[in-house]
Amino acid sequence: MKEQYKQRNINIMGRDYPVKCTSEEEHLLIHIERDLKQQLNQYRLKYEQLDIQDCLSMALIENQLAARQSAQNTSEQPYFDRIDKLTHKLMQHLP
Repeated sequence: MKEQYKQRNINIMGRDYPVKCTSEEEHLLIHIERDLKQQLNQYRLKYEQLDIQDCLSMALIENQLAARQSAQNTSEQPYFDRIDKLTHKLMQHLP
């Protein structure tokens, strides 16, 4: 079944940007819009000398860094390492 897309406007620093999304994505976009607005307002208060473009660039860099770190941390390797350690401990207690 083909997913139905709709258009949702996201407001960033006073400008509306149309985004095509599914109903599930729309829920996420509402949270992203709110979080981004808070993040940009924090930059504007902390760094008064920065213009909107600078604030947007800093938010982009920070969010991309967080996304990549999250992707690295969710790798399957830590789970395999943990399984190996638990298996080793279990083997020590078997006859």
